[in-house]
Amino acid sequence: MTSTDTSFNPMTMPLDHGQLIEASAGTGKTYTITNLCLRLLLGRNSPWQRPLAINEILILTFTIAATSELKHRIAKRIEEARRVFRTKDHNGDDFLGQLLEASSDSSTDLKLLTAASQLIDEASIFTIHGFCARVLGEQTFETGTLFDQEQNAERDHLLKLAAEDCYRTLIMPLQGDIRQLALTLWPNPAMLARKLSPFLFRGELQIFPAQTEEDADTLVLKAREAKTLWRDGELEQSLLNGDLKKSLKPYKRLKQMTEFCASPGIELDNELWKIYSAESLAGAVKKGGDLPIHPALELITEVHTSIDTAKINLWHQVYANVSSLMQQHKDTWNKMTVDDLLTSLAAAVNRSGSSLPDSMANRWPVAMIDEFQDTDNIQNSIFSRVYQGSNNGHSLLTIGDPKQAIYSFRGADVYTYINTRRLSNRLHNLDVNWRSSPALIKATNILFEKGNVFGNDADMPFVPVKPAPTHAEMKMLVAGVECPPYQFFVIEDPDSFAGVAELTERAMNYAAEQTVDLINPDSQACLDGKSVSAGQIAFLVRRRADAVAAQRALSSRGVQSVYLTQDSVFLQDTAADLKLILEAILEPANDRAIRAALATRLMQTTATDIDRLNHDIQAQQAVLAEFRSYREMWLEQNIALMLNTLMERRQLAQRWLQLPNGERQITNLRHLIEILQKQSGSIKGMYQLIKWFSHEQGDTATVSAEDRQLRLESDENLVKIVTMHAAKGLEYEIVMIPIPVFSKGNKNNADPALFHIEQEDRYIAGVELGDDKHHRSLSAGEEHAEDMRLLYVAMTRAKYRCYLGLPKLKSFASSAISQLLGIEALKKDQSLLPHVQGVLPEELFEIVATDNIANTIFNDSNLPDRLNAPAEKPTVNDYWRVHSYTGVAARLTVHEPVMVTGYADDDTNQESPNIQNLLSRHSFPRGARVGVILHSLMEDLDFQTDDYSALCDRTLRRLGLDDEWLPVLQQWVQDILKAPLGQFSLKDIGLTDRLDEMEFHFPLATSTNLVQFLTERGYLEGTANKALLLQGQMTGLIDLLFRRDGKYYIADYKSNFLGNSLADYNDESIAHAMQSHQYHLQYLIYTVAVHRMLKQKLSGYRYETHMGGAYYLFLRGMNPQDSRGIFSTKPDLDTVTRLDELLGGISG
Repeated sequence: MTSTDTSFNPMTMPLDHGQLIEASAGTGKTYTITNLCLRLLLGRNSPWQRPLAINEILILTFTIAATSELKHRIAKRIEEARRVFRTKDHNGDDFLGQLLEASSDSSTDLKLLTAASQLIDEASIFTIHGFCARVLGEQTFETGTLFDQEQNAERDHLLKLAAEDCYRTLIMPLQGDIRQLALTLWPNPAMLARKLSPFLFRGELQIFPAQTEEDADTLVLKAREAKTLWRDGELEQSLLNGDLKKSLKPYKRLKQMTEFCASPGIELDNELWKIYSAESLAGAVKKGGDLPIHPALELITEVHTSIDTAKINLWHQVYANVSSLMQQHKDTWNKMTVDDLLTSLAAAVNRSGSSLPDSMANRWPVAMIDEFQDTDNIQNSIFSRVYQGSNNGHSLLTIGDPKQAIYSFRGADVYTYINTRRLSNRLHNLDVNWRSSPALIKATNILFEKGNVFGNDADMPFVPVKPAPTHAEMKMLVAGVECPPYQFFVIEDPDSFAGVAELTERAMNYAAEQTVDLINPDSQACLDGKSVSAGQIAFLVRRRADAVAAQRALSSRGVQSVYLTQDSVFLQDTAADLKLILEAILEPANDRAIRAALATRLMQTTATDIDRLNHDIQAQQAVLAEFRSYREMWLEQNIALMLNTLMERRQLAQRWLQLPNGERQITNLRHLIEILQKQSGSIKGMYQLIKWFSHEQGDTATVSAEDRQLRLESDENLVKIVTMHAAKGLEYEIVMIPIPVFSKGNKNNADPALFHIEQEDRYIAGVELGDDKHHRSLSAGEEHAEDMRLLYVAMTRAKYRCYLGLPKLKSFASSAISQLLGIEALKKDQSLLPHVQGVLPEELFEIVATDNIANTIFNDSNLPDRLNAPAEKPTVNDYWRVHSYTGVAARLTVHEPVMVTGYADDDTNQESPNIQNLLSRHSFPRGARVGVILHSLMEDLDFQTDDYSALCDRTLRRLGLDDEWLPVLQQWVQDILKAPLGQFSLKDIGLTDRLDEMEFHFPLATSTNLVQFLTERGYLEGTANKALLLQGQMTGLIDLLFRRDGKYYIADYKSNFLGNSLADYNDESIAHAMQSHQYHLQYLIYTVAVHRMLKQKLSGYRYETHMGGAYYLFLRGMNPQDSRGIFSTKPDLDTVTRLDELLGGISG
């Protein structure tokens, strides 16, 4: 029976047996741990009747950063206690006063505290995984651990290898139709690994339903017989004349079903088997109508059921197979993952007759586990056995808050916490909030103390907290008037549900505008009498894309910000730049690679300096020598010394620290250098190290491994942008939560669903492989409950005020914030605003509409200038140099071009499309980086394959997009490949008939007549530089050169956004894009390059016979039905010949 202590006192709390401390947000959890440590160090009211040494108190948490913080805080608290025992003055610190008062020998107690202070580095403060590694290493015989077993194997890498092996040895040898069914579940090994990962590493997991015996051959025979019965029974006409509703699939797909039954294939993955099953037909019959009955329909129902069973059996098989293969790899290589540390120690302590539990309990008489809501059943089995199953006189203190359990995606299991809570001898509540203002605490209590907010009042009740007595005067004032602690701002189109992208942008802009207003000195916004500064404001976001939107909104108003995240440093632009630099150092004779390295933002090389390499031989040779020296230093010494030398020689730190966001770049660079140096110890060879680096760039896990997470740069006076998960444990004076609605996207109900069920007064974890509605409902409920906990974490970061956006999305009524506000339903044509007005006390909650959002530029004249005025653009002489289409086109325009990097196809200044909740090629992200990655996709794509899911999946991961985009991108690629290019399509082009990214260089003769000639021929118009002088060399990259029926064609991919529908990619729009971007000039230059190459390479070459022309493929408009999105042309021979001559070629 658990009893609850409602008046917690760390001085008198029992320390024996199992004690659970629940610490709501802001109630001083870490402070409580430090006080309990002092009490244990001095032996106050402890069951051991003696003081404990600092290394006898085991303290465990979940991250390396948290262990460092705990050690620091404990050391600081010990010093504070030493001062009190020296001076006998507790200076208002009640707990230290109680310790001093209870001391029978303060001199001895001071010596104990001094000893603890001196031995603080020996304190037993570990991560749970670090602790398990320590015990396994020290207790080799008792735990059965192999000598010299490596304990740092990467779990994800082992899973990848096992999934690939499973694909090869289990899936591909399956019977043809069953194999095709498996491929619909897991199109590639990467998808198999990703879908298995959420439940593969959980202990004590029950799988539902159980595996059954289902003969594949019998299923195939049934399917063939069902198709024959349909065909012979002429069911299409019978059902057309029956009682089926004409608006539903069973009626509308009859012709398709008849055609399917006439085809030879079985296609177990075909949706038609489900559409004509009994359950589907029952829901498609008119009211009072008769359910169709026929032997074919009965057999189709059996086939549909058998298909579901076959899928379930496939899941069981791959689960067992991948688990076995992973273990084989670990045994072969003598390696352990971090998960194995836990399972190995759990097995050792729970082994019958093991002396390890008593040994551990005697060494550490008391253990405190911090953040216990993030535990799992394997971790819990270790410590419950050691401290509850060993001899008396030992204690396990667990500290956590189930309302802040937000890491289920990493394997944390709040239900393990609940099971422990039910078994705890004593439950203690910390009920004083030391973080927030009294008004904010009162308002938060009002929102969350409604019944069953977290989905389980019995095991996860919301206990209202009280404000700290010292915080009575905490207030936020604007122009002398106290502000309500919450502002809800409604973002909506009153007559419809708007799209996520549109509402996100509007919400970020509103929050950014409020930020400008708060930090503007004229607004007179004050916190406890002091003006609000940018560094006191935080934007909390769920997704990386939202963080980018927040930065954009702030930046457009002149407000600097910093993005604090648990993302991997490998996902940052710094890593991409560093990879180019390393590749150049690897090949210091490769002029192109060196230019690419110099052109990165990281290197901060000016355009003038890069241009100098075109005509200054000494400068060119100096750069080549510089990069050769870096390579030699890397080979002879190490990569860290080499990169630090490069930083010093190029003065990268000095240059970057003068720029906005410069500290972030330098912090990232130093972090990457540290990781590379460490990794170089286990990876031999420069090529292999760069290959590993590239692999890490492709790892886009939601939360990165701790050593790869972005480190903080100086951010004292910048607005913080923080992911909600990363914000846990932090606090900010003012919090903005522009988008508190967490969309799950198009969740695939065929994927396994995790859930928990109650058995014998405890919860067990299960995974549903089938379509059990109860289990899937439980899973959906658990996801919603975690959304509520994440919202609680985000809202309770605020000290004075919290702003929350209320976006009128289709999913709003089912969201956590909607439940919190009591909004149960919201229709498309209803305004959201009246649903929240007048519902909550006005003195605590401000409700505002956001019809017109201004764009005020922040200009604080008191801040020093951080940027110098831009220098005049240097004039570069147009004499001998390397030219390209991009450079020539820029110099032909009337206005001075803006220097950009990457592809400039997408117009990023256009407004985002207003596409309501629609994922499509038209709402697909835009921008230069997206253009680069789409080009890369087309380059890597085998046009003739039917399986490009892995490539699409990798593309989405590079862009940081969710899985919900996968079917959209796959369909888009399919449409591109099938779009008609005259009498053929890209799908007809094999790998042997194409050349991707064809690089060309050819010499130029001095000519000033080029512009005049092209203008006269109608290819150019509106250009200013009529006397353009070209001298030197022309270079370029052709996206695709392909051969079809003996002719050679140029193709260029364009990701330009021209509108929100296929109709916007008509001939007129394409013609305008071709003209405005000078694309005519581009294909003319490319045509000359190919013309010159074919004259040299192709015997009997004739332009009219062998040159097919040029295609400009505007990817967003391409479709299988017509030629929208496609521009095609073939310049006449006279034009090509004259142009060739003007560019210095020889006619003939």
